[in-house]
Amino acid sequence: MGVKTVLNFLEKLKNNNNREWFADNKSEYERVMKEVKIITTDIYKHLQRHDDLEKMKLFRIYRDVRFSKNKQPYKNNFGVAFHRTKPRFRGGYYLQIEPR
Repeated sequence: MGVKTVLNFLEKLKNNNNREWFADNKSEYERVMKEVKIITTDIYKHLQRHDDLEKMKLFRIYRDVRFSKNKQPYKNNFGVAFHRTKPRFRGGYYLQIEPR
């Protein structure tokens, strides 16, 4: 596995963004999520060498469609936030993984 596997899954999700397809491919999603966690944890460790980070948050793939014009149930990307240690530092980093 690797980044290519993650991007391939997101491309398939983009073309099949519905609950039935996702349910049928839930095990693949879970494998891909493990890979995303490995990749983002590695990035977090590298960022820690140069900045003071307190935590990392991997956003869920499920879209909140209640107030959105886009009614697709899933995001076509993985988003990760790296939070700097507060109150000493402000801000942080955001990484979005998606095809293209």
